[in-house]
Amino acid sequence: MKHKSNLEKCIDAVYLSHKVVENYDYYFSKGYLNSEGMKILKIISRIIAEHCPEYMVYLKKARSMKTYESFMKLIQIIEENSV
Repeated sequence: MKHKSNLEKCIDAVYLSHKVVENYDYYFSKGYLNSEGMKILKIISRIIAEHCPEYMVYLKKARSMKTYESFMKLIQIIEENSV
């Protein structure tokens, strides 16, 4: 069984993030993450905390602000440095 590298796990976090953005109406309400969006962000948080801790600052901001903009900033930073 092949284990994924940290980089591959970070890319998984980006993939999940894109799913949230693609389904904006389901995961956001009035520009803020709703409860379903927060569930996905929790999964993304676990991946980042374990495999890409250098992005924790951006993750904490996204989790505290819960805005579309802070979520997109998190994705952008991870993409720029992982892909």
